[in-house]
Amino acid sequence: MMDILRSKSTLVRWALLVVLIAAFLFINWPFLGPLVLAGIFALGLNDFINTISRKTKLSRNSSITLTVLAGFAIFWIPITLAIYRIVVHISQPQGIETDRIVSQIHNLKEFVLEYLKKVSDWTGTDVAGPARGMMENTMQKTGEMIFNYSSQFLGQLPAIFLASFVFTIVLIVLLVKSSDVRELVMKYSPFNSEATDNLVEVFKSSCSVTLFSTLVIGLIQASIIGIGSLIFGEGDFWLVLTVTFFVSFIPVIGAAPVGFLLAVLAFIGGRTGSGVGLTIVAIIAGTIDNILKPFMVGKENKINPVVGFTCVVGAIIMMGLPGLLIGPVIMNLFVGLSPILIKDI
Repeated sequence: MMDILRSKSTLVRWALLVVLIAAFLFINWPFLGPLVLAGIFALGLNDFINTISRKTKLSRNSSITLTVLAGFAIFWIPITLAIYRIVVHISQPQGIETDRIVSQIHNLKEFVLEYLKKVSDWTGTDVAGPARGMMENTMQKTGEMIFNYSSQFLGQLPAIFLASFVFTIVLIVLLVKSSDVRELVMKYSPFNSEATDNLVEVFKSSCSVTLFSTLVIGLIQASIIGIGSLIFGEGDFWLVLTVTFFVSFIPVIGAAPVGFLLAVLAFIGGRTGSGVGLTIVAIIAGTIDNILKPFMVGKENKINPVVGFTCVVGAIIMMGLPGLLIGPVIMNLFVGLSPILIKDI
């Protein structure tokens, strides 16, 4: 038996390697999302950190530390304050009816019903009655859904913080050991060195485009809408900032609709000045993507917005929130790598 195994040592080694890889993936499966995101961020930030280190004369490790700390603060401070707002709503449900956002939504409902009542008087058909019942039922179910989702989200906070910790540690390790990781990839790549270099550059470009065109520009757009909300007194600043940030990731939809919704609520409430101001803010936030993206990411693959929408929404459905970043990366990799791989077939 041993002689047979020795004569097939290569097969045995591959079998053992497959078993070890499967076992490794199995025990790390709960952290698959954070690990993938850490890899995306490491690839996308590598050249950026080199640039910072070169321009500021800081060591690479110091640049990594500053970048990670700044990113951590920029991301988690708004999220934490938004979570605090959610906790306040859940712990004090009796105050929800007097909340500014809820009252604005009720004003929107009454505004629509008022026009439907005029339509009913004009046509002689009761349109407002059924619409009122349907809208109240929809609002009740939506409120229950948001409440239940918020409760579940708060219950998952320990797991989210653990995933965030794993993401941060792995990101730092990958950035610090980037040269070692590259040597490992070059050594065990099934392609020749030139093809491997091209593939690595495509991976880096795809991750960089995703980070800077999706994350940074989304943060800028969310800040514009959030500041507009704060200045004109519409909505809750931290909730508007957080919601706009995540919605801005989705092509076709983007950040502007949040600003326009706030403007509509202002107009309905009789705050014409706020409505005009928020309309301008929404237009600025909606167009800033086209202005900033060429400067931040340079030339990129032109992807149909509908394809971008399906890739991002599909990734969210399959992976949850990590899909907001993983979806665009996969989309960019598909567009960037397909011609290279097809060329060599």
